Amino acid sequence: MIETCFEAGLLDSTRAFALAALIGVFFGFFLEAAGFGSSRRLSGIFYFRDMAVIKVIFTALITAMLGLAYLEAFGWVRTEGLHLLPTVYGAQVVGGLVFGVGFVLGGWCPGTAAAGCVSGKLDALVFLAGALAGSMLFNETYETVAPLLSTGDRGVRFVYDSLGVPKSIFIFAFTTVAVLSFWTAEYLERRVAGRGRYLFSPFLTIFSLCLLLVAWAFSLALPPTAGTEASLLAAIEEGEDHIEPEELADRLLAGEAELFLADLRPADEYRLFRIRGAENIELQRLPAILAPWKNRGTIVLYSNGMTHPAQARDALSRIGYRNVHILTDGLGGFIARCLKPASLREEPVSPGTAAKISAWRSYFLAR
Repeated sequence: MIETCFEAGLLDSTRAFALAALIGVFFGFFLEAAGFGSSRRLSGIFYFRDMAVIKVIFTALITAMLGLAYLEAFGWVRTEGLHLLPTVYGAQVVGGLVFGVGFVLGGWCPGTAAAGCVSGKLDALVFLAGALAGSMLFNETYETVAPLLSTGDRGVRFVYDSLGVPKSIFIFAFTTVAVLSFWTAEYLERRVAGRGRYLFSPFLTIFSLCLLLVAWAFSLALPPTAGTEASLLAAIEEGEDHIEPEELADRLLAGEAELFLADLRPADEYRLFRIRGAENIELQRLPAILAPWKNRGTIVLYSNGMTHPAQARDALSRIGYRNVHILTDGLGGFIARCLKPASLREEPVSPGTAAKISAWRSYFLAR
């Protein structure tokens, strides 16, 4: 198992900074090696003269996608160990448009501009100054643009989940798109600029077939849920799949925003008594209701016992949820451990615990 710095909580460590610096050096080297230290080559894509940008981007995407897919399938990397950016349609659509306009007008993106600046390109330096000014403008107008940061927030979502297709099919389809893009890029270069030396060449043919074969073989590598099942079993063994009543009470009392509590009991029982802040959800409606919370924050399921929540957690895990927990001992355990008065308990409690029980009772039993 490969433990990432993110998973180990070492992003602010010396090791993480050293790795980031090393990766940055290689990233800059390969940008320069690809010719991306020149805005002329970067802007060539808009005239169909030089399609290197398309080739390099798709090569990077396919390498990362296939590499991570196989590492996860073989259990060498856990999805939970990766920092996955949430899908926020408002911010990402507007940000993409701004980025695209900047790329068209300046001929640079931030990474290539840094490479160009080191290579002595004055226009790259001007572009980076503009990027810095734009960052300062965003900071000064944050209150105005802040609503964009939550508009269309869907949490962490994968394309294949949104499309409702298996991961293996999406991987093969996206690889096919990449292969077609490579051939199209070579065709356009030959037609417009008289280049495209790899068009119909043995190299491009073999390269394309190898990519398609590797993408197709992913579905045979391991069952799609094998990595998920292994991760779930490991979480159960370590006790990471459940949350103790006291911890839940503290987090609810603190008003934690990234916490979603689902009550899986029948509606009539829910109306009689529920944990404050819980939402009553029928089992068959869980995936639809929880979609905005998928791999975002913490989802806690509870019922009178632990059987139904455990079954629901397993089902959600098989469709990609990595942030679902069940309440230890169910609602009965929560009442006994958090809401039972200190004076009625068989064992004496410390003054600190008694104060906590009093605070929990005041919050959860308030009408």
